[in-house]
Amino acid sequence: MKFDDFFSKRKIFIPVVIIIIAMLATVGAWQYRRYLDNKYADMDFERDLEEFEDLDEFARVEEPDSSEGGVSIVEEEPSIEAEEPEGDVTEVDVSQPTQPKLSETKTEEKAVTAVKMQEPKVETMIAPVFGTICLDFSDTQLVYSKTLDMWTTHDGIDIKAEEGSQVRAVMDGVISEITNDPQWGMTIAIDHGGGVTTIYSNLSTLDMVTLGQEVKKGDVISGVGRTAIIEIAEEPHLHFEIMKDGKNLDPKIYLPKQSLKR
Repeated sequence: MKFDDFFSKRKIFIPVVIIIIAMLATVGAWQYRRYLDNKYADMDFERDLEEFEDLDEFARVEEPDSSEGGVSIVEEEPSIEAEEPEGDVTEVDVSQPTQPKLSETKTEEKAVTAVKMQEPKVETMIAPVFGTICLDFSDTQLVYSKTLDMWTTHDGIDIKAEEGSQVRAVMDGVISEITNDPQWGMTIAIDHGGGVTTIYSNLSTLDMVTLGQEVKKGDVISGVGRTAIIEIAEEPHLHFEIMKDGKNLDPKIYLPKQSLKR
């Protein structure tokens, strides 16, 4: 009975051992095969590298020849020999590359000190005459002119006041023009500096100031008249303009609101 048990157990054990041995043999064979493959690959790589280094010494580059449409062979980098110019040549040390001086590459810049300009404050103007605006400033929209019986632009404002009412300088300045204009009648211009000029037209007299005279803000320079032919159909008024750098500005922006009726 014991013999039979042993024999039956042995029949089961032997196949298991055989299977394990077969698995170990398979794994060992696979590992050995992998080792040989890696070894041969390293040998092939070293051989290819040696061949590449040998060929690199004789490498040649083919470039297209634009003149004949073919190709030209260039071996490594050809040496460049400069042609000797005719005549005497001054020897130049080319051991180090020459660089242009900073003063040669850039235009010499000079420091300019900022100067504080005394620009007049046009918002400090006073009204040239007390009255009511009867014709507004307009540089884009047209306004109606009774005298011309047409719609036109208007470079200043017309301030209606009694004939003979005092006309005053709106700021300090110098009398720059005194004229009897064919259209605007008796006219006085005052230069206030900084490109600002005020113009007073349709005046009653030109005898109260002289050309080049300095005037202070509030000084009386003339009176309201009726000498402007271009606005003769209007009631007595002062035609007043403000110019900055030759451009007409709207006087209402710079005159005190409480001094003029609108």
